[in-house]
Amino acid sequence: MPRRLTQFMAKPSVVVYCYEMKNKFFTPIVFVFTLWSATSLAGLLMTYHQLAMKDLDQMNELVNSKLKEAKKSSTGKIIPLREGLQAVFSRPNDDGMIGKVYSPLRNELERHNTLEKVYKDLIDEAIHALTHVQNFKPDVQTTYAIFLENLIAEFKPMLKDETSFEKKMIEKIANSSIELSNESLKERKRRLMKEGKSPSVLANLILKAAKEEQKPAVDKKPAEPVIDKSVVPGQEFESEVKSK
Repeated sequence: MPRRLTQFMAKPSVVVYCYEMKNKFFTPIVFVFTLWSATSLAGLLMTYHQLAMKDLDQMNELVNSKLKEAKKSSTGKIIPLREGLQAVFSRPNDDGMIGKVYSPLRNELERHNTLEKVYKDLIDEAIHALTHVQNFKPDVQTTYAIFLENLIAEFKPMLKDETSFEKKMIEKIANSSIELSNESLKERKRRLMKEGKSPSVLANLILKAAKEEQKPAVDKKPAEPVIDKSVVPGQEFESEVKSK
């Protein structure tokens, strides 16, 4: 009988197990299976088009299910909250859905003092996917791009504070040099009927606009009245008296 199964990495996504007996390996492959492929959903709960099909009730149900999952967990309370937050921000927000459903997740993460860390980790995950697009399917790329777009919009009001966490995150996205792949652009146009812009481009545009708004107003002297030097002060009244 074989002593144990020994694992070999045949390819990045395939693991091969062979029987080992008395320090000898038999060449026939007895079991092969595919690992979680990089071209699957990666760390996403759902893709953007799956989320776009959900209405307000369904999104609230998703959020509540993650809150319940977190409460039941004895060790990994943050993971369900993180998954829920990522899903909410990965949904196209043309209908303003994010503002209607994500407050409970934010409040719970703040209660655990992990909101900023979760935001940062999710941003890092999205940036990694969008700067290594060869490893991810177009719908996954588009989901991460929409996630970053929605976060940029959410963080925009806090840009006035130079030291804010939100501004640092937008600067991080801006400096990531994200370029959307042709496949991702086609994916978005096919499903959403609109073209997207790189999150890095959007972040830079918002930072530039915020900088322009913060420039001090240039003091302008009030325009001096134009005086006709040919008229002696008071002369106009004299002409009126003479005319009478």
